[in-house]
Amino acid sequence: MDTERLSELLDEGCAVFGVPGAQLGLLQGVDRQVLCVGTRAVGEDSPVDHGTAFHAGSIAKSLAALLVVDAAARGELDLDVPCGQQADGLWDDTPRALMAQTTGRPNILPEPDEDIDAFVARVGAMPRVHHPGLFSYCNAGWSVLDVLLRERTGAGFEQLAADRVLGEGATFGQPEGAAAGHAVAPGVAPYAVPGEFAVAASAAGSRWWATANQLLDYARLHLDDGVGLIAPDAVREMRRPHAPVPAATVSDSWGLGWALWDRAEHRAFGWAGYTGGHRAYLRCFPEQDAAVVLLANSAGPLFGPPGGSALFDALLPVVLDVLGAPSLEAPYRPDGRADAELVGGYGPLTLSAGEDGSMMLDAAAFGEPEPLVLHRAGGDAFELAGSPPGGMTVAVVDDLLYVGPFALPRNG
Repeated sequence: MDTERLSELLDEGCAVFGVPGAQLGLLQGVDRQVLCVGTRAVGEDSPVDHGTAFHAGSIAKSLAALLVVDAAARGELDLDVPCGQQADGLWDDTPRALMAQTTGRPNILPEPDEDIDAFVARVGAMPRVHHPGLFSYCNAGWSVLDVLLRERTGAGFEQLAADRVLGEGATFGQPEGAAAGHAVAPGVAPYAVPGEFAVAASAAGSRWWATANQLLDYARLHLDDGVGLIAPDAVREMRRPHAPVPAATVSDSWGLGWALWDRAEHRAFGWAGYTGGHRAYLRCFPEQDAAVVLLANSAGPLFGPPGGSALFDALLPVVLDVLGAPSLEAPYRPDGRADAELVGGYGPLTLSAGEDGSMMLDAAAFGEPEPLVLHRAGGDAFELAGSPPGGMTVAVVDDLLYVGPFALPRNG
């Protein structure tokens, strides 16, 4: 793999997008390269090297799903029987629906010291955001799966991950020498922020730390259908489409713990983490037997740039070229509705009509001090004016506003 261009872009991108340090890992067949740049923390002489761990965040959802489908293959649980029928006190959703994120349950995270059983009970008593069957991101569902694993196998997510998949290299909780998390905003230099380490959300991504090399090993396990460690049919089931992603705001569909892309000749599966001042990406390209990992110790605003999201978007076209993967074109979206049918309040956000066919999104609740100017990206999907790298697509689907994978109900 010729990574000279990527090395230059990684250096430039970190400087432009306010990323103190990063690892970029590439895998193709037996070939592997990991590029390291920058420092573990601002103001410190602590360079990022191959052994520097970053927060993997929500990539852990695929790891939790892998443990669940493996437990089902072992006969320890059933993917299609409601969790509450397999263990007392759990929800009436099936493990498959929880992993496919089609329960309609609210997207809630536990308090840092909240007991996992109390958290599961608390969210289970809340009303659904929408009817079951439609995709929307639900962090709380992964805590239910953690409890289900504990009750059916005798070990929870973290122990099973170490025992059955990751081995002695498994790290949950920030290790010594890890990269520190940073926040960054337009016109504001990166600054250190505390991590998010709620134990009750571990299966959702609060505590897994890894290096690019470790995540490439994990990618290889999936590309090789379990490499004799996990039943091949179980691994392949994870990347079978289970639900379309409305308006393709983050991907074309969702499997079990994986986002899935299927556009023209482009095929991929993967996911990302956005927690504790870190941005982490893992994306696999099965037809090219290839994968990319980006770990960045800077999480910018949801709608970017700057930050690790913008860095990934800037690097991706060249990554695809280096790996020989087809480019990722914009998704097809049918004609949308009139602006007047879309405006209104959705959760804490407000969508209103702007000038010259634009829309305005008041996202102060998401840390945006000024309303965002949005332009249509096809159908009822919208992107930040100018389409800068690192932003989330917004879409209105029926009476829901999707911000990336997150669904907010209309309330006005």
